[in-house]
Amino acid sequence: SFPCSYRLDALPLNVGETMSDDGRYATQIAVVKEECKDADEAEIIKEFRRYEEEFLIPPEDALRSVIRKFQIAAGQEVSTISSRSRPAIAEKKVTKFSELKDDDKNVTIEVAVVSYIPKIQTVRGEERQIAYGWVEDSPWEGERERWDFTDWGDHSQNLTPGSVVRLEGVSVNFWNDRRSININRPSRVTVLKEGGQPVTKISDEPVPISEAGEAEGIVSVVARVLSKKDDQIVKKDGSGTLDIVRGRLADPSGTIGFISWRDFEHEVGSLIKIDRAQIRRFRDTPEINIGDLTKIEPFHDSSFASMDDLKSVNRSTISELRDGARDIEITVQVENWQARTFTNADGEER
Repeated sequence: SFPCSYRLDALPLNVGETMSDDGRYATQIAVVKEECKDADEAEIIKEFRRYEEEFLIPPEDALRSVIRKFQIAAGQEVSTISSRSRPAIAEKKVTKFSELKDDDKNVTIEVAVVSYIPKIQTVRGEERQIAYGWVEDSPWEGERERWDFTDWGDHSQNLTPGSVVRLEGVSVNFWNDRRSININRPSRVTVLKEGGQPVTKISDEPVPISEAGEAEGIVSVVARVLSKKDDQIVKKDGSGTLDIVRGRLADPSGTIGFISWRDFEHEVGSLIKIDRAQIRRFRDTPEINIGDLTKIEPFHDSSFASMDDLKSVNRSTISELRDGARDIEITVQVENWQARTFTNADGEER
């Protein structure tokens, strides 16, 4: 293992958020203005944003189409981008993120893939999948820096968490004073060191809980609610608390804990289908996270295991215990028992 130094303030890009301009499209605007001198800059920005938010096409890939639109609007002859406007972009090979500038393109770099989270975006009524996550530079030795990335080109088979890959033809995205990597459709991803299982495409097709617990990213399951309880967590900034619901789900293959960040009205014993929940891990224990984009509905299947049938599934053995596991039901024989006292944060001895 190698020593690592991480940027802990990095957050995944929430694709589809309204983006501030901050010079984001400056390079592309300059090219459009050179080809269409009378084009309004605000309209150019609006068009690039439309391609990015509606069609999931990053600005460098949308450039030719945007120029064409403004040429037609101005009554100009539609032409290819001149060589003077679009010089060949030399490949830039780097080993560290710190060597990159805000507007670098055609970048080649070797990175370690930390996470890969698929995301569904609806474009004109059609669902398309992109993904975001974290990558780290200097994967072979030395200190690492962590950046966000967005995969616009469905490279999921080669971007498995735990793998080391060579990225070619990627670009730097600068937004809100933070840089990230755009992996575009023409970009090349070469696996140098295998990681885990590829992250599967998002699907509403439910999987067994035993399989969901091994997955990364988004899953759908059909399960009975074994238990639930209202809870609260303190916000990280100390500004208050959040109401949540915790509990456990079960199917014939196993059980898994869940946390719901929204109202959860389904009673214990009810059979439900959960679409597009996210698997997250607390220490070594997977947990289903239910958010605003998760869909939950009653499910009807007379042959599905009853609560009595699922009680045995919920029982654990010592060998099955994992760090971070909650709500464990286990039968053991006590061989030895020791008592101790301690003083808590309030100075009380217990």
